[in-house]
Amino acid sequence: MIRYLITIAVLLISFTAAAEMRVVCDEKTGICQIVEVAEQPETEKFQDDTDGQWSVVRRQLGDPGKEKLLAFLRGDETAAPADRATFWGMLLLALLGGLALNLTPCVLPMLPINLAIIGANGGSSGFRRGLLYGIGMAVVYGILGILAAFAGLSFGTLNSSPLFNFAIALLFVIMSLAMAGVFNIDLAKYRFNPAGMNFSRDMTALFMGGISALLAGACVAPVVISVLLFAAKANWYGAFVPLALGIGMGLPWPLAGAGLSILPKPGKFMVVMKYIFALIIFAAAIYYTVLGVKLLPAGDAAAQIDGFAALEAAKAESLRTGKPVLVKFTASWCKNCHAMEKTTLRDPEVSDFIKENFIMTTFPAENPEEPGIAKLLKEYDIPGFPALVILKNGPER
Repeated sequence: MIRYLITIAVLLISFTAAAEMRVVCDEKTGICQIVEVAEQPETEKFQDDTDGQWSVVRRQLGDPGKEKLLAFLRGDETAAPADRATFWGMLLLALLGGLALNLTPCVLPMLPINLAIIGANGGSSGFRRGLLYGIGMAVVYGILGILAAFAGLSFGTLNSSPLFNFAIALLFVIMSLAMAGVFNIDLAKYRFNPAGMNFSRDMTALFMGGISALLAGACVAPVVISVLLFAAKANWYGAFVPLALGIGMGLPWPLAGAGLSILPKPGKFMVVMKYIFALIIFAAAIYYTVLGVKLLPAGDAAAQIDGFAALEAAKAESLRTGKPVLVKFTASWCKNCHAMEKTTLRDPEVSDFIKENFIMTTFPAENPEEPGIAKLLKEYDIPGFPALVILKNGPER
C-alpha cells in the first residue's frame, strides 16, 4: 500500500533525524503513556569535566506506582517485576481491534471479492485457503511490528518531533476526507493478481493475504499506524502487538472461506459507520496537530539552562553529603510527568524516603533535540519521559 510505504518512509526519516536521541515520549492512550523498559544491570559511565566520573546506578522509565518506585529507590529489583498486565492487555485489545476492523467499510464489502480471488468457495479447501489468507495478513503486520520495534530501540524521538506529528496529522486528515467521500482513494488498482504466475491456489491465498494487509483502506490505516507507533516506543514485546492485530483481522477468514456466514452483509449501516470512522480519524488528526504545536521549540532556553545548573548543584551537594543524586527527567508537555508529580511522588512515604536518602533534582527536557540535552539523554540512556535516574560519584562497586 502506497500510503503505508509513505508512512514508513516518514517514520524512517524521523528516526534518522534523531539517531542520536533514543528518546520516545508518549503514545498509547495519550501523551507520555507509561512504558516499561528492559533492565540494564550493567553500570554506565558519564564523564563530567568538573566532578569526575559519575555512574548511573539505576534508572526507571514511566510512573511505576508507589510500591515499585520504593523498590526501585531501595535497589530491591526482585520486588519490582515488570508489569506484564499492560502487555497482555494490549495484546487482547489489539486482537479484538483486529476483529472489529473486519466490520469497517474498507474491509467488509471486499470480503466476497477477496474470497473469490483466492478460490475459497466453501468446504475444507475454502477453509484452508481462508486460513492461509489470514496467516498472510498476520505475517505482514508481524513483520511491520518487528521493524517498528527494532527501529524504535535503535533510533529515537518519534513523538518528540513536531514535524513527525504534523505529518501524521496531515495523513489522517487526508484519510478522514477520503472516508467521508470528499474524494476517492482507490487502492484496488494496485492489487496484484498472481493468477498468471506459477503459484498454487494455496500460495496465492497466502500471498494475497499479505498484499491485502498492505492495501487496507483509509479506516484501517490509522489503527495500524497507531499500533506501529506503540511498537516503536515499547520494549521488544511491542513487536507482538501488531501481530495480534493481524491475527484478529485474519481470524474470520478461515470460517468465511469455508462458507460460514460469520460477518454481517454490507448494508445501509455501512454509510453511518463510514462517517463515524471519518470523525474518529479527523479527531486523531486534531490530536496530533495539537501535540505537534506543543512540541514546537519556543522560549525554553532558560528552563534548559536551569536544568543543567540544577544538576551540577545536586552533584556538588552529593559530594558534600555522600548521598546519591536522583534526577527526574520531565517536560511541560508530558502529561504522565504531571500525573506522576501529583500522585506517586507526593505520597508521604515516597517523598520522605527521597528526602532522607537522595539529593533530588529536576531536569526539564523541553526540547530533546537541543544538542546539549540530546547528549545528556544519550549518555544517561533515557528512552522516554518521565524518567528517574540515580547517580553516584565514582564507579559502581
